[in-house]
Amino acid sequence: MKRKKELPAWDDGRTVANMNVEGMPWYRPDSGKEVKEEDKPTRKERRAMIRAGYLAYLPRILAIIFGFGITILLLWLWLNGWQF
Repeated sequence: MKRKKELPAWDDGRTVANMNVEGMPWYRPDSGKEVKEEDKPTRKERRAMIRAGYLAYLPRILAIIFGFGITILLLWLWLNGWQF
């Protein structure tokens, strides 16, 4: 049976330094802070956010489709013997 190490009278065994250090496997960025519950968006707000996301990506998607279309057209013309 192992004997427990006796601590000096002034040492009560508590840790004074914060051991929650970034980079350690036990790091929790939210520890010690109050957790606030955030309001969830309503159905109408969620649909508006999704629609805004689609509208933001629409020009990029159209540019990609246009680029593929030009590439396919040029390949078709090249393979059918049309010389530029």
